[in-house]
Amino acid sequence: MIAIFAMAVVPLALPAQDSVKPKKAAEKPAAKKEEAPTPNKEGEKSGAREVTYLDLVHARDKALKLKEDNMRDIQLLNALGASMSEAYDKGASDQIATEYKDALKLIYRMEYVGAEKTLRTNRENIAAAMGKASEVFRKKTTEMLNHSADRMADLDMQAENTGSAEAIRMAGVVQRNQHRLSVGYQQLTLASTAEKHRRYAEALSHYRLARLHAIYLQIELAKDENEKNSLRAKYRNELDEKRVTKEDSAEKEAVAAPEKKPAGK
Repeated sequence: MIAIFAMAVVPLALPAQDSVKPKKAAEKPAAKKEEAPTPNKEGEKSGAREVTYLDLVHARDKALKLKEDNMRDIQLLNALGASMSEAYDKGASDQIATEYKDALKLIYRMEYVGAEKTLRTNRENIAAAMGKASEVFRKKTTEMLNHSADRMADLDMQAENTGSAEAIRMAGVVQRNQHRLSVGYQQLTLASTAEKHRRYAEALSHYRLARLHAIYLQIELAKDENEKNSLRAKYRNELDEKRVTKEDSAEKEAVAAPEKKPAGK
């Protein structure tokens, strides 16, 4: 009886052992799946350091293009700062110049990927500086044009009320400069639109022209030659041809042209 019982127990124990083996086998593949992403993550990190020849070619082209664009805008900011100190932030300007110089060094070292990255950061900082300069120019130029408009209205009223020779003469000056005032406001509108769309270089160019119209208006509407000379001295930096490029010089000649019309009559 004991032998028969023992034989009966053994077959029952064997299936129990068989049922355990599949569980152990199932645990091994699960462990492998968890370890699989590790080398991929390391590959992603190491992949960031690898630069192909095509990457270098693209980075070189972009870096050289940014180099030209950034320098042109830096020169514009410097010119604007020379004419209006309120629009010039020396700390931001020094940072922009340092970034540009660092990028230039990378270009000469043929490290184009790093140069492109530095120049993109540099361009963002240039845009921020231009945004601040645009805001200052908008406020100052609007004030100047509005002042000229008010002055023209006062002179017009004086001519109507007094009828004196001086009042009539100044009324003629007002009439000759109405177009200049209109163009100044048009430039102001174009500048404001460009500024809203973050085209700061374009906005500053229009603000600059609008401001030139406003300056010439103030000079034309001055009471006498002493006031005119005082205004010329005040805005000497903006009227100085040495501080502008050939394109800006041509624009200034177009702005100043109406002043010569009365002499030809």
